[in-house]
Amino acid sequence: MLRSGMAPHKTGFDKFLDEKLRDPAFREEYGAARSEIDATDSLIRALEGARATRGLSKAELSRRMDVKPEIVRRLLTHAGGNPTVSTVLKVATALDYHLELVPNRGRRAASRPAAARQARAATAAPTAAPSIGTRPRAAARARSHVR
Repeated sequence: MLRSGMAPHKTGFDKFLDEKLRDPAFREEYGAARSEIDATDSLIRALEGARATRGLSKAELSRRMDVKPEIVRRLLTHAGGNPTVSTVLKVATALDYHLELVPNRGRRAASRPAAARQARAATAAPTAAPSIGTRPRAAARARSHVR
């Protein structure tokens, strides 16, 4: 039980994590992973908000998606959910929403882990200019217009 004015008791894990976060490389990797988890959670919460705004039950949403109700229930309520882009698109479409790539304005973009940056730099080839009339695909970071 916490008393007013007292700091919460740190668990063994809290102490372990504090120690690990002193290492700059670990801190960077942890921050990148945390950003990805937070972005996924935010997207799932936006989908749940859109469902509630539309006044649809999870059962009705599952019927519209032609999937088992437990799939929708797990997606929208399970803390460890990590949906595929395909699943997110199905849900958004069933809710009559679309996904859109939006630049991070005023927000720091999540940094790529060091190993991923090194691998990309090692394999990067010069890219050709895009063809006239083509647009980049919105697969990197999709955000619905749920507010």
